[in-house]
Order: sequence, then structure tokens, then C-alpha cells
Amino acid sequence: MASMLKIVKIPDLFTIGNLCCGVLALFASFDQLPKISALYILGAMALDSLDGKVAGWLNQKNELGKELDSLADLISFGVAPAFIFYTVWPHDAMITVILLFFVSCGLLRLARYNISDGKGFEGVPITVNGVLFPALVFISSYHEDLLFYWPFIFVIQGFLMISSIKIKRLF
Repeated sequence: MASMLKIVKIPDLFTIGNLCCGVLALFASFDQLPKISALYILGAMALDSLDGKVAGWLNQKNELGKELDSLADLISFGVAPAFIFYTVWPHDAMITVILLFFVSCGLLRLARYNISDGKGFEGVPITVNGVLFPALVFISSYHEDLLFYWPFIFVIQGFLMISSIKIKRLF
């Protein structure tokens, strides 16, 4: 087994940064700071867009990087948005089920992507949540009544992630 220092490449550091932003988003949510949490998710989004580009520039794309990216994305764009809502809205069993559904759909979406040929996307990428939910946080901070619709958005996004919709890569 190779030393971790030998197999982790420069692009993987951006992925680890994505993960760290996702975890910091969870911490900020726990501290009742949804806007800060949203900013961390946007930071994760920026780092997520860089890891693949840097891997391409340095010719360092590999299976480890793909797996690391999916693990980080699940935290930053699945768990963190769910946790933001969980901490700002009164939750009951139904809300908990909806959030578990959403995160599970993100997991399934990423697993399917990891075994695909990578030429396009089947289902909406989980990274869409990296823009959608921060935008909702900022909009909802001015229109709190919009929080009522978030569970519906989580359900729709969950179904879109596991759908068979074919989406071409933009970059």
C-alpha cells in the first residue's frame, strides 16, 4: 500500500478544501449562522470547480481524485444544505425523512456517477445544490416565509438527482 503522501496529488488538495468548507458550513449551521454556512458552501463550490480543472492542467486525473471529489461533494452539497434547513426550521419526523431522502439521493447520484463513463450526467448533479441552497439562504433571510417551500425543493431536487435526465457537461 502506497503512502498517502505519495498518492494524494495537488488537485486533491482542492477537493480536501471543498470538504473542509462543507464541514465548516455544518459548524456554522450548528452555531445558527446560516448565511456564513451558505458562504462556506459557495467556497466549496469554487474549490470543487477548481479540482477538476487543476487535475486536467497537471494531467493528474485519477480514480482516487474522483472518489475523493464525490465524498466531499456529498458533505458540501448534500449534508450541509440539509443541515442548514434542519437548524433554521422547526423539524418533525416528516422534515427529517425529507432531508434524509435528499441526502440519500445525493449519495445515489454520486455513486452512479462514479461508475459511469463520465461523458455526461445522468440526473441533476449534486453540485447544483452548491448554488441553489446558498441562494435560497440569502433570499429567505429577507423573505422568511419562503422557508416553508424548502421541503418541497429538497424533494424535487432529490428526485432530479436520481432521475434519468441526460445533462451535457458545460465544462
